[in-house]
Amino acid sequence: MVAGSIVVGAMPGCTVRTQPTAGVRANLRGDAVIVAPRCTDERIEAVQVADLDGPVRWRAEAAGGPSATIFTVGGEPPSMRETDPLEGRLDPERPSVATVEYAGTIADVDVEFHPSSLRADRVVTADGEVLTLPAFAEASDLECVGGWLWVFGGIAIALIVLVVAALAAGVWVIVRVVRTARRQREAGAVPDRPDLSGR
Repeated sequence: MVAGSIVVGAMPGCTVRTQPTAGVRANLRGDAVIVAPRCTDERIEAVQVADLDGPVRWRAEAAGGPSATIFTVGGEPPSMRETDPLEGRLDPERPSVATVEYAGTIADVDVEFHPSSLRADRVVTADGEVLTLPAFAEASDLECVGGWLWVFGGIAIALIVLVVAALAAGVWVIVRVVRTARRQREAGAVPDRPDLSGR
């Protein structure tokens, strides 16, 4: 019962990461594309692109329904609505920053990039790395798996602690019972003293 309670209590956070993954690449037409693979329990609230230290150039916010994971800058993503439509194109040489905003307490992710350096087969990450699409996807999958491992590792440790505590309590009870039984036997083995009162 205790183990089941631990599992149920941990399930809502099983795949949430402390630091989500996001990146930016280009599509075949040269548009900037935000790539934000998410774990099962993560929900994206908004995505946007702004000039570095400048105004927001494009923004879309969640409008209900499942979150998308790929967002073409300048288009309206599924289950989202544009609140700041893109006017013109991003300046190819001017640094921009893409932001992915998550629901709850999950931290936003910012990715700085130069539109002119984007490629369709490479992803610029929040750490400034440039990864191939398979490498980026693999890293994202490992982040989610890591979340599961942490949860189940915590459950395993909790179960071990419970088992050790139960064993310690069992040993303590057995020792008490043995001591009580020994005292009773010793008390029963003492012979009656003779009555010397003369009565």
